[in-house]
Amino acid sequence: MDKRILTIQDYSSVGRCSLTAALPILCACGHDAVGLPTALLSTQTYGIEGFTYTDLYPNMLPSYEHWKKLGIAFDCLYTGFLGSMDTANAAIEIAKDMKAKGALIAVDPAMAENGSLYKIFDEAYRDKIFELCRIADIVMPNFTEGKMLAGLDMSLEPNEANARMILKILDHNGYKKVLLSGIMKEGKQGTATLVDGKIALQMNESYPEYIHGAGDCLSSAFIGKLMSGMAFEKSAQAAVDFCKECIRISVAEKVDLRFGLLIERVIPMLTAKTK
Repeated sequence: MDKRILTIQDYSSVGRCSLTAALPILCACGHDAVGLPTALLSTQTYGIEGFTYTDLYPNMLPSYEHWKKLGIAFDCLYTGFLGSMDTANAAIEIAKDMKAKGALIAVDPAMAENGSLYKIFDEAYRDKIFELCRIADIVMPNFTEGKMLAGLDMSLEPNEANARMILKILDHNGYKKVLLSGIMKEGKQGTATLVDGKIALQMNESYPEYIHGAGDCLSSAFIGKLMSGMAFEKSAQAAVDFCKECIRISVAEKVDLRFGLLIERVIPMLTAKTK
């Protein structure tokens, strides 16, 4: 049975990331995808100057309350880049309400990479995202965010051994379902999953290019497949395979990678109703 999924992220009009990646991917998996934007940007921000930014925090809670009055309910909340303390607090309020009603809560911290927080964030914002993560049924950090959630303030290679260490700490700290991305093993790249104490890896070909929005594609494909009834580990592998194919095609066609992956070319991979 297809699900109604609310995803809270920013909306970049140009550049396939956040909502412009999440909505088509979730819809391709057969779901009713509803976007609640935290901000409107003219483009994504990595490697681009002069972009416009409009804060949409004032619209967030009124929109959610309007949906409630209409009797619109959601099976899943999936959060990505929030961007401010106000929007993070709004996401926490919505997450608490939806969880009380039985919805699955999945959080992509979307606050750090390459060993540090994004420049626009401070430790107070990090702690606010930690608060949101503690509400979640599933957390989907990249390797840097996973280290932060595990309380590890040290330089670590994103290899299998360190991924297992991070996931064991998170398991001990009460995180029972985790999708940890950016893991490297024997020249391949992918994810490590934690499901009720069991750790597994999902790998595919690695590419050296940095591509803004690839993590959003991964999280979205994972949630889309998981909410379609696919098992947790298989959903992770399907998401890794989808991203690999998106990267392969985008690199082959020599597109401007600042504007994200050619996800529309690979959408058919997501439409199969496999379990």
